[in-house]
Amino acid sequence: MDSTTQILTVLILLITMVLVVIITQFARRRRSLYVLRPLPAYRLIPTAIGESIEANRPVHISLGAAGLGGFETLTALAAAELAYQAASRAIIGGVSPIVTISDPTALPLAQDTLRRAAAARGLLKSGAARDARWYPAGSSGLAFAAALSGMLPDDRVAASILVGSFGTELALIAETSARRGQRLIAGTDTLQGQAVAYVMADAPLIGEEIYMAGAYLGDSAVQMAGAVVPDILRWLLILAIFVPTALAVGDAILNGRFSAALARLLGGG
Repeated sequence: MDSTTQILTVLILLITMVLVVIITQFARRRRSLYVLRPLPAYRLIPTAIGESIEANRPVHISLGAAGLGGFETLTALAAAELAYQAASRAIIGGVSPIVTISDPTALPLAQDTLRRAAAARGLLKSGAARDARWYPAGSSGLAFAAALSGMLPDDRVAASILVGSFGTELALIAETSARRGQRLIAGTDTLQGQAVAYVMADAPLIGEEIYMAGAYLGDSAVQMAGAVVPDILRWLLILAIFVPTALAVGDAILNGRFSAALARLLGGG
């Protein structure tokens, strides 16, 4: 990494940290000041959970192959946050939500997520949320997908929220959900899985959207800031690309007079 890249990286990280701190403080004082861009998946999740409670059927939440200690650690933690937000809503019904994983390292994470969801609703002693299940993934995840395809009808699942690490095997689960009339919200950290989710899910989560569950479903000012800052950085990047391009095009058309006129307009001579 050359010195220019290092300086730009440090600058971007510094700007990000400053924006997160500033927006967090404003969000704590005036939460309505910031309006998050609409994401259909996060609008659909409360609706799907409400329908499952009315039907007295469980909600299924899966982290897929995301586990702890490897490249998917951040994905696993983000998926666990979404699982917590969904489980804390579904747990007030008569049926415990089901959390499935295929990486053994994620089993304690899934169990703790359900425990925290029960504790948040004061239902910890009732054992309302203890249904964390491990299914082996096999070499390509097809064994895990086949297990879930059998579990969905057997447990009369009302809706599935698949957020974690999935590949093309997601299509098998999505096809089973579609045949059973079950709602499906899906997001993954792989391009192949994202393509399947975009085509087959009722509402997909694309890219960094899987990391925003706390901002859209929770009430944390820090998580809200974490959702707002990427949008601000995205617009700053667009401006950083657009301004030099506009100057270059203007100078090419006007033989360099565009930059000179702009400099005079800004008081530069």
